[in-house]
Amino acid sequence: MLLVISLTPLFLSAQDTIKNVILMIPDGCSTALLSMSRQYAQYLTGKETHLAFDDYLCGMVMTHSSDAPIGDSAPTTACYVTGQPTQMGFVSTYPVKTDHDLYPIDSARAYQPLATVMEAARILKHKATGLVFICEFPHATPADLCAHTYNRSSYQSIASQMVHNQIDVVIGGGNKYLTDDLSFYLKDNDYQVIKNDINGMMNCHSGKMWALFNDAWMDFSIDRDPEKEPSLSQMTQKALEILSQKPEGFFLMVEGSKIDFAAHNNDAKSAILDFLAFNDAVQTAMDFAKNDGHTVVLVVPDHGCGGFNIGSRKCNHGYDKLTLNQIMSPIEDFKISTLKMASILRKNPAEDLPILIKKYYNIDLSDEEINTIYHSSNYKTSPVTKENRKGDALEKTLGELIYHHTYFGSTTYGHTGEDVFLACYHPFNQQPMGVISNVDVNGFLCRCLGIEGQLPALTDSLFVDHHRLFADAKNIRIDSLGNEVYQLTVNYKKHQLVACSCDNFVTLDKEIVPLNSVIVYMKKNNTFYLPNNQYVINKLKSLKH
Repeated sequence: MLLVISLTPLFLSAQDTIKNVILMIPDGCSTALLSMSRQYAQYLTGKETHLAFDDYLCGMVMTHSSDAPIGDSAPTTACYVTGQPTQMGFVSTYPVKTDHDLYPIDSARAYQPLATVMEAARILKHKATGLVFICEFPHATPADLCAHTYNRSSYQSIASQMVHNQIDVVIGGGNKYLTDDLSFYLKDNDYQVIKNDINGMMNCHSGKMWALFNDAWMDFSIDRDPEKEPSLSQMTQKALEILSQKPEGFFLMVEGSKIDFAAHNNDAKSAILDFLAFNDAVQTAMDFAKNDGHTVVLVVPDHGCGGFNIGSRKCNHGYDKLTLNQIMSPIEDFKISTLKMASILRKNPAEDLPILIKKYYNIDLSDEEINTIYHSSNYKTSPVTKENRKGDALEKTLGELIYHHTYFGSTTYGHTGEDVFLACYHPFNQQPMGVISNVDVNGFLCRCLGIEGQLPALTDSLFVDHHRLFADAKNIRIDSLGNEVYQLTVNYKKHQLVACSCDNFVTLDKEIVPLNSVIVYMKKNNTFYLPNNQYVINKLKSLKH
């Protein structure tokens, strides 16, 4: 009997196949936030509430960087999509070896770009690909799926890589990063480019699309104007509508980006509402998957953040007597995020501070609390001089003081290192179980996509060191063109190859040769990484003789 069970996955019928994979990441979401959100929803509705993935919770995931127990979004998501633990700031790029690594690191591979499951789904399985998120599009988590750098802040380089990496559907924030050149490239390659236009997004029913809202990130759910910004669920539904038209299937990543932003500010109400908005998107994905019958939905945070909990020092004694109403009712009066509140305060006279806090949070500040807020480092209209404003940023100070009036606690403004939850809907009940590693998450995604064991070879094919690729060239030159753009020029006698970082083509003499991936330049080791394009190599070899 055990033998039959262990072999069952090898004998699935032709119909019992996975066609689509949806990876859903609530960024910076601790397990405590699930309880907080569930209980707040129950408080609002007056009845027991279940999250969209409660029935599919199946384990826990150990998230960490290659050299640190507490992860950053760039390396944690990168490990999910590449299978390689890496380090802070590294976007799907091999780490540098240190003296405190938690995982074996090959120093010879430092800075090599790493192929992702999204790139593999497109290149090896000819699937459609999509990204949905709330942050600006070059932010770490969406970038990890289709860009490569050791510096997650290199937004212009990341943006260019993402635009050139042939993603079918992109919906999120970040208009200011889609420059005129990048926008023209998309339109010239048959994309519909939609900016700040919900109706335009909703009326796009096929083809390829980039739909962006706001200059940078989109608003927290608590602040969102539904006339100006779609919900995460609407964005997910639109992506599914378009991507599901591809006969070969699709890979989609959906991120609840600003759960993490709220947690960094210790803003529990904003985190709860953004998590519940993410939960609605999960429900949308689950409904699609159950109706389709060949779709896997994997829900997993990249790391925890903020150290949220229900219960603070305010209830050291008598915590067992607190009612749900006592715990939740104070935050029902919180009308805006602390980030938006900080923005409002900086635009108004300092004497309006207690009036505005009362209006938006129904809290009467003490003189001591007012003085603490005045000392916030970026409170420009504060009566305290800039030299004497030594406190935390205004939004963080607000989070600390406002939630001091509640029973919610937090431990840090940074990330946390606890294991995160894992939920999975699998139409044939082959979900991962128990406590697994971030590397195991990648293994599961690869099995679902039918590319198990193929990512290392794809990495070595897509990202070849130019010193090795053009080892016998007579002259190689690298020039900076400004704005994070670098150009590689390779001369073979009278013939010349030119490649620019972030492009997906090279110019061989006057011929433009398309590539199946982006070209990446790593300034740290002064190296270009290019696809091993056999046409280009054969042409160059023939030109040398």
